[in-house]
Amino acid sequence: MNKQKISDYICSRIEKAGVAHTFGIPGDFILPFYAAQMRSSLKTIVMTHEPSVGYAADAYGRLRGLGVALVTYGAGGLNMVNPVGLAYAEESPLLVISGAPETRFRSDKPLLHHCVKNFNTQHDVFSHVTASTTIVDNPVTAQADIDSVFDTTLAASRPGYIELCRDMVNVEIEVQDKPTTAFAISTAALKEAIEDIVSRLREAKQPVLLVGVEIRRFGLKDDIIELATALNIPVVTSILGKATFPETHPNFIGNYFGQFGNPQVKEYVEGADCILSLGAVMTEMETAGYTAQLATDKLIQVTAHEVQVGHHVYHGLTLQAIVAELLQMNTSQLAAPVRFTIPNLMPEEIKGDPKNKHLTVSAMIETLNNLLSGKRGADFSVVTDTGDCMYAGMSLKTDIFLAPGYYVSMGFGVPAAIGAQLAMPERRPIVLVGDGAFQMTGMDLSTAVKHNLNPIVIVFNNASYAMLRFIDQQRDYFQLPRWDYVELAKSIGASSARAESAKDFGSALEAAVASDKAFLIDAVLADDDISPTLRRLTDHFGKKVKAAIA
Repeated sequence: MNKQKISDYICSRIEKAGVAHTFGIPGDFILPFYAAQMRSSLKTIVMTHEPSVGYAADAYGRLRGLGVALVTYGAGGLNMVNPVGLAYAEESPLLVISGAPETRFRSDKPLLHHCVKNFNTQHDVFSHVTASTTIVDNPVTAQADIDSVFDTTLAASRPGYIELCRDMVNVEIEVQDKPTTAFAISTAALKEAIEDIVSRLREAKQPVLLVGVEIRRFGLKDDIIELATALNIPVVTSILGKATFPETHPNFIGNYFGQFGNPQVKEYVEGADCILSLGAVMTEMETAGYTAQLATDKLIQVTAHEVQVGHHVYHGLTLQAIVAELLQMNTSQLAAPVRFTIPNLMPEEIKGDPKNKHLTVSAMIETLNNLLSGKRGADFSVVTDTGDCMYAGMSLKTDIFLAPGYYVSMGFGVPAAIGAQLAMPERRPIVLVGDGAFQMTGMDLSTAVKHNLNPIVIVFNNASYAMLRFIDQQRDYFQLPRWDYVELAKSIGASSARAESAKDFGSALEAAVASDKAFLIDAVLADDDISPTLRRLTDHFGKKVKAAIA
């Protein structure tokens, strides 16, 4: 055993998780922890607003295994709820550390500033959007309480919340070595599930492997590449799992997005006689508005939360256990590789019309793919906000793709790019963001400038909430002012250019790539221009909205 201050113990656990940066906004209740953090190797990136703190830490966690947000009580913590909700929905390991009033105040009437209803209000709110929570108000139980949140956040890849009372920050505790605990796997259930899976793969004539985001969340990417290669099985990724499997791999045949995506991919996946789904949670978005035709008797669904083979459900198993067991088996026990062939599906090429004098989404995607599929493609990551920027981005050829693909919260793009570049400094983020989302959190471009980061931010400037307009119709409340994004970027120290044609965009992108500064491209789009994917999506959801309005 050894004595450590509670704050030092928390910082040591953060460091052991491979984290170098935390994200936050200082406030009086968290200031003692900020000061304590200076004794560690950690550095806090101060953002412009708490939602940006959450999005940046979320993106960092998606790439590094843990993201950490430091906020004050009440006004800071409650501002974080939506980004934490996104992280929970999309299984991102985000840890929120919030300052809180001293323990001696918590038995009194809740009349302190930043307090809402009572001293447990903020904790209770976070309990609904996290996998684990604790209030650190007792030195005797502090280590166990802190460890419980850290361990759950890392094991479940879902947010955790630590509320740290201000007078507890520098209290010393006896830190004890604790044994590593592993999730108990049911050996009998594992054996039976594997036999069931192998039996179906042996019988399959046209199987497909559907790879979801949990493969990246739980560090299984290399294992899945090995498994797919051994089986020589065609591979698709889900919308949230885009780029979880290398899109340059010979077995990769496309992103599966049901009726909203490439029709050839849809036809192949839904026509398969065995769908091995690993790490893909069948949400409304993953299944294209629940229109995906994935027959239960042909589906093997393995996630971090359930294992179902056809109509058989196996309890007490994990995604990691299933993948490890499949890899340990001899390839011939699974399926003879020569029986499976990789179909030659044509990708849905997104190309601009050279006759169109105006800039289009298709022209931007074509130009970006020329960059990303070239020699320098591995130098970039792609981060998108929600809206057409995300659906158009599904056609980009990249192996790092971050987007709020399930929860679809606006404002993710620019702050997430900051988290992404700090997590992977060797990759320069290309950010696709709608003008509506940019007007929410785009001012954090100044944070990138402050820290010498250089994302390339492309603003889809159509002066509206375009996705909502296409789902519904033209309405006054969907319209946005056209900011002067070029001058705005310059005012905060970034470089910028405006593009009103495909030629303009190509020149602007060349200038951005050549620049070592943060660079904003104001991509001025026509009101009626959207990507083919978004058009299919809005046609579907538009029917529901119009029926409800009528």
